[in-house]
Amino acid sequence: MNLTRFTRFAAISWGPLLLLSASLSLASTKTATLAVKGWSCGSCAASTRIALKKVDGVADVKTDVEKSEVAVTYDDTRTTLDKMVQAVERLGYKATVKTVTSSSVAPAAARLDSPSSPERASFFEVPLECGAVDGLGCGSASKPVLKALERDPRVKEARINYPGTVLAVVWKDPGQAPAGIAAVNAVFKERDLEVTVLGGSAREKALKEFESQRWYGATEVDRLSEREAEVIASRLVNRAKSGLNLPPEKLAMLTRDLSTGIAAILTRDKGEECARDPFEELTKIARKHLNPEQMAELRKAAEQGAGALPGEAK
Repeated sequence: MNLTRFTRFAAISWGPLLLLSASLSLASTKTATLAVKGWSCGSCAASTRIALKKVDGVADVKTDVEKSEVAVTYDDTRTTLDKMVQAVERLGYKATVKTVTSSSVAPAAARLDSPSSPERASFFEVPLECGAVDGLGCGSASKPVLKALERDPRVKEARINYPGTVLAVVWKDPGQAPAGIAAVNAVFKERDLEVTVLGGSAREKALKEFESQRWYGATEVDRLSEREAEVIASRLVNRAKSGLNLPPEKLAMLTRDLSTGIAAILTRDKGEECARDPFEELTKIARKHLNPEQMAELRKAAEQGAGALPGEAK
């Protein structure tokens, strides 16, 4: 083979490989910060995070509820900022791009993932955070979901973590995990909620936390609701304190009784209905401690909602 023929042969045979090598060497990711308008609680941020993670090319999503921002790490050869903005706006929020930064990463084509073998447990990112208390799962929203999953004959146990952001499902037979995962998606879809199966390092992190921390099943999520009730009761009493003019010991008694009453509402078995109004029995409870003028002050505090106002502890 003379030099000319060899050169032509090499160009035909190796050309695609050389082009692939060149494209891999230029592989990089970008991180965009989006400002979002329309969030009212942690569940809004969770829904946004899940929607963005479903965009092809998005590698990671982090949300900041206080700043109303979301940071998206993505492969700009597979997706665009417009697609991400559209994904947010389909949820009913308004998104605008604040910043975009670049960073080199290992080539995507070089990260070869072999098919995963069946696992004894699957983990899902879920939007079951409490809207009134940051970093706390919503017990009343989680309970019907967990009950539905525990009725599935493939499920040994189903639990959520304390913040209500990750669901763990332990399978009776790991070989049934693929069908079980589809069933989990169906349970959430029935409630107009979206979930994402965790894999790789995110799954490993969730597994370690599941093995070392307390997670909550259907019979235990009431503890989360009781904590939510404590925070809400304290928040309302502190909000109305200046107008109540009560000594510390009576404020403590009022807070305790309100907490007990709100917890009873949140943990009440309402089937598939989430207990959304923790104030429906405030009047009956508070009348044991307050006169009509004081009741009016507490009612004003309650009308401002269960969530933290600016300057209040979250």
